[in-house]
Amino acid sequence: MVTALLLLSACSDKNQTAEQSLPQEKPPLQAISLPLKNPSFEESDQFVKGWGFSQHAGEPAYEVSIDTSDSTDGKHSYRIERKLVQAWGMINQWLPLDSAVGKSIKLSAMIKSEALGPKGFDLSLVFRKANKKFISEIASEIVTGSHEWQRLEVVAVVPAKTAHLQVTAVLNDAGTAWLDDVQLTLIDKQ
Repeated sequence: MVTALLLLSACSDKNQTAEQSLPQEKPPLQAISLPLKNPSFEESDQFVKGWGFSQHAGEPAYEVSIDTSDSTDGKHSYRIERKLVQAWGMINQWLPLDSAVGKSIKLSAMIKSEALGPKGFDLSLVFRKANKKFISEIASEIVTGSHEWQRLEVVAVVPAKTAHLQVTAVLNDAGTAWLDDVQLTLIDKQ
């Protein structure tokens, strides 16, 4: 009996030692959703509330509208179509980005396309200083051709001196693109 107790005690000491020598797990990543205005384009009439639109130059070359017949989240999506040759047309939204330097940020959205040229459509994260001067830009892969709804995303590390973030969806070529269910997430270690 004493021998059995000594053996059990030795085994339990080995188990404790083995548990103590296991590598410590890294703390889990925490995803914090950042508040975009009107991310699914539900609060819109002839204007896209919360979002601005601009194009490279010249006379209006794009038709932009809320599409009430095709969406992935809610009843509406955003639609942009190039009507005249132009370098780019974009929808964008600005957000303050305090205390995020060095953290990862992810922008994603549902995208649909029809007959997009080789320069296509993309999402971008544009980092700016407190005076709104440009720091850097990271873009997603480019969507070209015709595709049903798919999720597109871009991830970047917030650079030093960032005070503002400009979220953009840019049509760089001929064709039509739809945008819906835009999500912006700050990824941080707990």
